[in-house]
Amino acid sequence: MLSPASLLHTRGPSDGRFTFTSHDSGDHSICLSSNYGTSWFTSTHIRLYLDIVVGSTKPDTEHDRSHVSELSQKLRDLNMKLEDVRREQQYQREREAAFRDLSESTNSRAVWYTLAQIGVLIATCVWQLRHLRRFFEDRKMH
Repeated sequence: MLSPASLLHTRGPSDGRFTFTSHDSGDHSICLSSNYGTSWFTSTHIRLYLDIVVGSTKPDTEHDRSHVSELSQKLRDLNMKLEDVRREQQYQREREAAFRDLSESTNSRAVWYTLAQIGVLIATCVWQLRHLRRFFEDRKMH
């Protein structure tokens, strides 16, 4: 069973190379075991070459978290732009509602003005007809 401090537990090939890179500095323990049983009748030889290199290696991009701050900043910028767009949309909705109310008010006034003009026109026609009738009755044109 692996202890909580284990970094790697794997089975390597029976012949070949195996490489492990530690991401943490400090003391490390290496434990190796074999599947070959020890019995009276088998003579198995295991040849092991251990090469430990200590020093700096290429950066591990998988565990590198510096790009996260860039992404989080871009995400914050996008969220701010999204909020700006939402505020602009709300402002445009309010302006549209005010314009619609103004248009309806203007349209209503135009309708009432037209009705008033029609009323004045009818009243003028009635007055002129009465006046002309009286005029012709007074003159009695035969």
